[in-house]
Amino acid sequence: MTLRRFLFWLLALLVLLVLAGAWYARVAWEEWRQLNNVRNFQWQGVALSLSGVQIERFSVSQIRDGQPYVAEGKDLSLGWSWHWYGPMPNVVRVGRLTVDIPAWPGSGEQGDSTGFARDLPLWLPDAISVEQLVLSLPEGIRVEGDLAVTRLSVPDEREVVTDSMNIEAPIGGVTLAGWQFNEGRANLLFAGRASEESATLDFRENTHLEFAGVDAPDDTVRLDKLNVKLAGGELTAGYSLQPMMLESLDYVGRASATTAAIHHSQLHSQPWRLDGRVDGTLESLGLDGRLSSDAGAAADIDLSFPFNGVPELDVEMTATGEPGGQALADTFTAWPEELEIGEGNIKATLGLSFPPEETQVKGEIDFEGLGGLYARTAWAGLNGKTTIDLAGNQLGIRLPSLALDTVNPGIALNNIQVAGRYRSTTGQLTAGALTLDRATAELLGGRVRVDPGEWQLSQMPLRVPLELSGIELSQLMQVYPAEGLAGSGVLQGTVPLRISGQGVSIDSGQVEAVAPGGTLKLPADRLKGMAQGNEAMTLVVRAMQNFNYSVLTSTIDYAQDGTLVLGLRLEGSSPDVRDGHPIVLNINLEEDIPALLTSLQLSGRVNEAVTEKVRNLMQKRGTERQSTESGN
Repeated sequence: MTLRRFLFWLLALLVLLVLAGAWYARVAWEEWRQLNNVRNFQWQGVALSLSGVQIERFSVSQIRDGQPYVAEGKDLSLGWSWHWYGPMPNVVRVGRLTVDIPAWPGSGEQGDSTGFARDLPLWLPDAISVEQLVLSLPEGIRVEGDLAVTRLSVPDEREVVTDSMNIEAPIGGVTLAGWQFNEGRANLLFAGRASEESATLDFRENTHLEFAGVDAPDDTVRLDKLNVKLAGGELTAGYSLQPMMLESLDYVGRASATTAAIHHSQLHSQPWRLDGRVDGTLESLGLDGRLSSDAGAAADIDLSFPFNGVPELDVEMTATGEPGGQALADTFTAWPEELEIGEGNIKATLGLSFPPEETQVKGEIDFEGLGGLYARTAWAGLNGKTTIDLAGNQLGIRLPSLALDTVNPGIALNNIQVAGRYRSTTGQLTAGALTLDRATAELLGGRVRVDPGEWQLSQMPLRVPLELSGIELSQLMQVYPAEGLAGSGVLQGTVPLRISGQGVSIDSGQVEAVAPGGTLKLPADRLKGMAQGNEAMTLVVRAMQNFNYSVLTSTIDYAQDGTLVLGLRLEGSSPDVRDGHPIVLNINLEEDIPALLTSLQLSGRVNEAVTEKVRNLMQKRGTERQSTESGN
């Protein structure tokens, strides 16, 4: 046989094999197409070679349950390998593939729910890669990215790999442990791989979940526009495809969340942000991170969220100095408007649980060197601990031992010690029961004490008796803003405070000097107006310039308008009057306490912050008074 004849028969054999392979592929394709109701397979720009076929554009559709499933693509390349029975496809590459799936497999009346087929047609290539896949899925789900499928002929070894895939999908209302996550949308951008039994996804930037809002089980808390970002996390899932069922799910990675506002009766509504780490499964969600408000308040949190149990949250918050105090004031509604923090630290450690029936909170608040202002009163050196116990709407606060170095509205109280407890409801925080086990302070060299007792703040007015002991008259004279006053002696007594919504008053307080008495020296220039040509008053004025008393008693009445009235009785003598003959004096003194305190505050006897605050207040009142007068 000549070489020419050999080549002729070899070429003829190859042609026959190609024709046989083509015929076999066509028969197999037609059988599979009719079996699966595939229609309208069209293509254009076909290029055929011994190594495969290339198609510029193609489209194909399938009818399932009366609905068309459509696929369109371009730049399709089908490669095959040669066998004794002809060519067999082994790889398919597609530049762009767009697939429209109107319903989930098995969702129609004629469908089945057996999942994905394990035994695929023999003519199907063993590897398929799509440079750009676009899926339009039911319920508004859209998928776009690259995709590679390998080992299709071996069901247990099939693998799907993507370097970049983006899934956009709506989220219906979801209830987890009683919390209602309202409708939203998910955007998942990831790389990963999946097999017949498991998948692993690595999330990229812009991966987030959005919810229109979140509502607590008892409707006490609401979050607006919750956005959760999962960039950098890894998701591992285990599942069964026949039937389709998710068996395990694990997520580990960084996460951040923002909400347009948190609504709660104890919080000012404002945006919040959370940055932390998430550990989630099908059974629970764990989160630890840092929560911060727009106002600047920040807390470290540790959340445990079992989907079929009770969520629990541990919170630790620290506020330092003036910025920390302002952040707390702008965050919590219960913060008193006139309370300002200037120094020191507040540290709160709270444990919260959220059963469906009631929220529970237990924790501690520690004060360290805290100081600042309350209205026009300076205070400093607050140290100690407060414990909090909240169950539903029942609030309990304990003060085991609270110490305050100084409270100074103009006359300083020092070394204040308080121990007690407070019970109320969240709906009426200021109408609870206050119990004092200890309340003492140092005042003008002596002490002030409140006897242990209980007061119902809902039953106004409150009556709180102050017990005074060891008050040094010499220090009282030094405090009064007048030159030349002097005295000696020790005072004691009882001052019954009457506290109501209109203010503080005193009815019939009693103060007396401890035996053997002391001295009083009042300058003549301050007493001249009392004489006014009256001989008896002239003797009183002379006596008070150097008076030795054995008895000093006084009634104390203080009106809500700030007027203090002292009914003073003195028994003693003066060496300058009637050769020291005994004298009994009954004197009524009246003092405007707000004006007195203002004078003390402006004199710099409190601190610069109070002095500046009072000056500004007086300037403001003067301006308002002038505006009113000019308007009239």
